Amino acid sequence: MGTKGVVASSAALGILLQQGIGDTIRISLTPEPGGDRTTEVKVAQELLQTMGFRQFLPVVAACPGCGRTTSTTFQTTAKDIQDHLSHSMPEWKERYPGVEGLSVAVMGCIVNGPGESKHANIGISLPGTGETPAAPVFVDGEKVATLRGADVADQFKVMVADYIERKFGRGQKTAAE
Repeated sequence: MGTKGVVASSAALGILLQQGIGDTIRISLTPEPGGDRTTEVKVAQELLQTMGFRQFLPVVAACPGCGRTTSTTFQTTAKDIQDHLSHSMPEWKERYPGVEGLSVAVMGCIVNGPGESKHANIGISLPGTGETPAAPVFVDGEKVATLRGADVADQFKVMVADYIERKFGRGQKTAAE
């Protein structure tokens, strides 16, 4: 059940997949009472994506938090961005082939944030405790903007959407257009 089942299944299947054994996987988890059976599918997808076998959704690298990140800004922003990406993916997959390979970083301070953000396609380094209320944004390794204000997450979502349009749009049209 729970994280024990996720860890056990991932450890076992990860070893087999790394050795090239098998072409079908099944994660079997005991759901919580009234729980969602789709957790098994989500865990299998995360495992395949983490190991680099298949991309399903953009990867969001988020700050784990430390003494420099005593606010919950980076946590709420990371969740907001991840939820926005997940919600937008059905449409984006149709309009932007390859968008599932996007990497996004949402970091919580100026110490590690810029480095992690530079390694993502697009990343933001939110202010940590005692830092200037400014959030530098990096696109393909280069600093392109510094966001300020209470709506930093919304500003960043607009930048992510613009990046996706530029990087994956390529003037392609959907069947509906």
